[in-house]
This record gives sequence, structure tokens and C-alpha cells, in this order.
Amino acid sequence: MAATLTGRDAQFRAHVELARRLATAATEARNLTELFRTLYEETAGAMDATVFLFAVYDEASETVRVVRQMDRGIEHPGGSFPLGKGFTSEVIRTGTPKLIRRWATEGPPVRLLYGTEPKELVAPQSGVVVPIMSGDRVLGVLSAQSYRPEAYGDADLLRLAGIAAQGGIGIQRLRATEQRALEHERRAFELEAVLATMTDALLIVDARGAIVQLNRAARELLCLDGASLVLGQPLEQQRVEQWPETAREIAAALAPTIDALRSGTSIAEAEVELHSGQLRVLSVGASVLRSAGGAPQGGVILLHDVTAQRNLERLREDIFSMAWHDMQAPIAVIRGHAELLLRLLSCGEGDGKALEAEAALIVAHADRLADLLTTLFDVSCLEAGLLTISRAPTDLGAMAREVVEGMRMAARHEIRIEGDERVPGEWDEARIRQVLMNVFSNALKYSPEGSTVTVSVAADARSATVRVRDQGIGLDRSELARLFRRGYRAESARKVPGGGLGLYFSKGIVAAHGGRMWAESPGHGRGSAFCFTLPLQERA
Repeated sequence: MAATLTGRDAQFRAHVELARRLATAATEARNLTELFRTLYEETAGAMDATVFLFAVYDEASETVRVVRQMDRGIEHPGGSFPLGKGFTSEVIRTGTPKLIRRWATEGPPVRLLYGTEPKELVAPQSGVVVPIMSGDRVLGVLSAQSYRPEAYGDADLLRLAGIAAQGGIGIQRLRATEQRALEHERRAFELEAVLATMTDALLIVDARGAIVQLNRAARELLCLDGASLVLGQPLEQQRVEQWPETAREIAAALAPTIDALRSGTSIAEAEVELHSGQLRVLSVGASVLRSAGGAPQGGVILLHDVTAQRNLERLREDIFSMAWHDMQAPIAVIRGHAELLLRLLSCGEGDGKALEAEAALIVAHADRLADLLTTLFDVSCLEAGLLTISRAPTDLGAMAREVVEGMRMAARHEIRIEGDERVPGEWDEARIRQVLMNVFSNALKYSPEGSTVTVSVAADARSATVRVRDQGIGLDRSELARLFRRGYRAESARKVPGGGLGLYFSKGIVAAHGGRMWAESPGHGRGSAFCFTLPLQERA
């Protein structure tokens, strides 16, 4: 009796140990192939597994997919077949294991056996097939077969059923893992799609301050086409030094933000200015990411380019400052002459000509004030991208001559006009006239009396070019580079009244027509040439 109990205890312990090993192996298997090998090893250690088959069942398509097979120690690939009438299909349909003691008398004729030699079809003589279950659902089957008859008994059926139970746990875990991976992949694709459509730059950093995710806008902002080289790496000085200049400046500007995130502090809004190349202003917002326990785990950084917005704000400030400065003189003149005219009228003094002269001065300065306000409005429209261009048939040669002749009488210079008399094209006549008057009046304003100002108009097959040359104050190379900036005035020109808007606005008008404007000068005191070119046909 004691020996029987001891034998039963040993058998029980063996079953427990088998279940433990299988549970561990099934948990560690990374895919169905690894699970197949684990199940085969345990089956071969417990019973005859000369031929071993592991298959999974797809309930939706009623298809059996053989994962892998073993035949006399050689592993073979699997295959797929629809649910049929064989033992494997019967076990799947019923969920009931099947023991075949003698295949020749109990089983159907073997048409195909995976893994047999190509020259000879060898039929099994006995077998055991058990379902792999999850509740009342069949997940697949395990099948052990032998080329010997009577190779299996009820104990083997129980052993294989126990192994199949652990196989079911492995299949469920792998399917759950696969489902989670598919779900994560789907969410990753959705996140990538969302990030790709964002115009703002977004970066995600971990607890070390390393970038773990960034969208296309961030890659472009940081000039990092090979973004994978920086993912997962802290923004340390030696790494950042390898980046382009603009990217280095941004990384340096972001350092305080990343430090704040690592300490668990979010940043509602801050601004950084980038001075490498053209001035840019970025609005920075950062939000801390926390673990379930509340510890900071990095954060999300959002960068929005607000350069245009800040430029508009500066433009409004500049326009207000210029308007306040430039309107003082005409307003004072208008008020002074209006008071004088009012006094003359109230006292009955002055003759008609004196009164008329005072009124004319008021009108002239009011016109100057109106022109100034119009220019300021036009500049604001140009900056906001709202400047309208109304094209119509225009003769640039005739227009240039009209502008020159209209100002010739008041000019104390020798004026020459050269080039083609007729240059027809499709342009905004009023806007181009503004450009001509601005460039020509500047030449008169900044060159000494008695000097020569030459206006030339020429055209080729593609474009028309206007060139206004003077013998005035001239410009050096650094001044030429900054001449068309808003509000800029060369040092040598600051003694002459002006707001620094004329050339800036003129260049904007020419650019809106698809043309180009520039200046040339050999140096101070050697005169200048202001030029612009316009396409003869509107660009598509």
C-alpha cells in the first residue's frame, strides 16, 4: 500500500512538475513556432511522438493551420487545410479527444501526411489527437502519431490532454500579445497621422530629457532629416554640437524647458528668439507626463512659430511711432495756417490772395498728411499679405515719362530719360506709379542740386527694367544689404526727412508683381542706381 501511494505521489509530482515547466515555457514563448517546440519536447519526453503535429483553428474561415510538424526528429513546415472528415477535423468539431489504437482498422485511409519522405508515403499505425480548448471554444489540436500499432493508451491521452491545456494558455497569451501589438501599432499609426498633420512642432521627451518622439514639423525645425540618430539620446552638449547651427540654438533654448519637465513643472507659455539666420520667434509650451504614481516621466513640448505675429505687432508699433513722428509737422502746419486764416477772416484783414495762399497751404499739408496715412495703411496691408494688385494693360515707358515730366518743373537737377518709349505689359498702374515716384523723388532728394538724374526704361522678351541713376550721397556694401528693410535709413541719409518706408513698400509692390528690386552703388559720395524689373507676362 505504501509503495502504491509512493508511486502515486511520484506520478502526481511528475504531473505537477510537467505543468510547471509547460506553464513557464508557454509564458516565455515569443511565437507559435517556439510554443510548438516546447510542446513537442514535453510530449516526446512523456510518450511516443515519432510524428507530432501542432495546429491552430480559425473559427471564422473554418481553416486548420498546421504551425509546424515533427517526423522522426526532423522538423518540417506546416500548411493549411479546410475542416474536413479526418480525425483532426473531427476532434475540432466535437471538442473531444480521439485515441486511435490501430489506424488500419479504426481510421480513414491516409491521403497525405505532412513531413513524410517525398519518395515514399508512410502511414501511421496509431495516434492520439486532443483539442486545445479555451472554455468551450476549440483553439487548435495536438496530435502524436506512431508508426507502431497499439503505441498509445488512455494514460497517453491524458498526458497529451494536459500538455494541450498548457498549450491553450500559450496560444491565448500569444493572441492577446498579438492583439495588443496590433492595437499599439494602430494607435501608433493614428498618432503618426495626427502628428503629421500638425503644423506646430511637437517633441516628446522621457525622464532623462531624451527625445523619444518628434513629428515632421519638429524634424524640419531642428533640421534633422536623420531623426533616428537623436531619438532616445539625452540632449548632451557633445551630441548637440553635431547638429546644424539653427538646431543647436533651438536645443540650447529648450534646455530650461526640458529641465523644468524633468523636475515635474509644466510651462504654460514662453517665447524664445532665434538669431541664427533670419530672426524667428517661437512660442514654447510644455506639459509634464506622469506615471500612475505621480512621478514625472518626461513631457510634451509644443513649438509654434509666432514670428509673423510678432512682426505684425512690431509693425503696428513702428507704424504708430512713425505716424506720431511724421504727422506732427503737417498737423502743426495745418493748425498754424488754419488759426492764421481764421484770425484774418475774423478781423477782416488780408486781401483775397493772402487768404487763398493760406488755404492752399492748408490743403497741401492735408494732402501730405493723407499720403502719409495711405502709405502707412498700405505698408500694414503688405505685411499682413493683404496688398491687392489689380492688373490692367499699362505702358511702363509712357508712365515713366509722365512721372518725370510731372516733377521736372520743381526739380533743380538735370533730368534725362532714356530707353524704350513704349513698354506695354499687364501691371497695376497705380501701384507701379507709386514705385516710380518713390524711386525718382529719392534720387532728387539725396543728390545735390545741379547734378544729373537719369531714368532709363528697357525691355527684352521676358521682362522690363527701370533704372534710376543719381550722382548723390551713395551707399556702401553693408547699407545696400539693409536698404530695403522696413524703417531702415542709411547713416548719410538721416539728415533728410523721411520715415524709411518708401523703398520697403516699393520692393513689396514689385515682388507682388513677380519682379525684383535692388540698388547699386560704388560707395559713399559716388552716386547710386535704384532698379526694378517686372515680368512682361503674369506668372502662373
